[in-house]
Amino acid sequence: MKYLFELNHPKHYYQFKYIMQSLKEQGHEILVLARHKDVLIKLLEQEGVKYIIFGKHHKTLYTKIIGTFGLMPNYIKIARNFNPDVIVSKASWYGTATAKLLHKKSVIFPDSEVVKVTNKFVVPLCTRVVTPQPFKLNYGTKHVRIPGIFEDCYLAPQVFTPNPAIVDQYHLKQPYAILRFVGWEANHDVGNAGFNLQQKEELVHTIAKHMTVYISSEKELPKHLAQYQLPTPASLIHHVLSAAYLYVGDSQTMASEAALLGTPAIRSNTFVGPNDMSNFIMLQNKYGMLYNISNPTEAIEKASELAASPKKEEWTQKREQYYEQVGDINAQIVQLLTNI
Repeated sequence: MKYLFELNHPKHYYQFKYIMQSLKEQGHEILVLARHKDVLIKLLEQEGVKYIIFGKHHKTLYTKIIGTFGLMPNYIKIARNFNPDVIVSKASWYGTATAKLLHKKSVIFPDSEVVKVTNKFVVPLCTRVVTPQPFKLNYGTKHVRIPGIFEDCYLAPQVFTPNPAIVDQYHLKQPYAILRFVGWEANHDVGNAGFNLQQKEELVHTIAKHMTVYISSEKELPKHLAQYQLPTPASLIHHVLSAAYLYVGDSQTMASEAALLGTPAIRSNTFVGPNDMSNFIMLQNKYGMLYNISNPTEAIEKASELAASPKKEEWTQKREQYYEQVGDINAQIVQLLTNI
């Protein structure tokens, strides 16, 4: 069979990486379509992945809407030439609409219940919806639930082994904390926010009293924070997170990744609250691996507490217990894709 995988974010590549490898090993043909987003393209090149760019990443809502008129024809042309049996994406309208137009099957993997575009425009077009088990919405007969969360696709012990040599190779000073600040320019981020500049500064200075601070930021850091820039390439971030003693940020993805790698993790943004996404609620309430804190001041206070008294060994044990309960979800997804 022929599978077209659409990637719009580094997380999408990591999530599908071993699934694509397994499909190739079984003799299936794979085509990777990528959005021209600098971090994603750098990652694909570092990983040696062949890809075709189907469009550029737009930052504002207006340019996203206008950009659709250029993206869609290009997407359809590429898909028609490749002639896939299945189009796979995180939750892409482009992919599902193209599949519908070309009379192909499509599979999406949403894990955020709050993304209205997915629920209204993408789910109705797709063949299958695959979500984590605790996902709060129900999509009926096309809905397939799997244990754990999608970050397990690339962080489970079966597929990921941390390389401690990375710490010495890039001269990272232990113990260290990783801070992650996102750009808040994705369409699903509209109306939400994380740490402002003053809060970022306070967070850095608070943690720096107890351990080394490294920052990963989507936006360019101001000069007075640039000295804290994480020196490692994006492709090594999971090795770096695994060796960290603390993670704090307003990122959705990296908070889950840090928790699953056995690093005490704090997530703070305006998504946190009564209607928060099920995967974050599960990691906090069921496994005690993540702190979801909506108030930035309270998040900084918790960061100070954890930095002053690191609990790395405790979180490593939590990780081991978690993966004793979650099987190999890659194998389950590959089976689903080949039997569709």
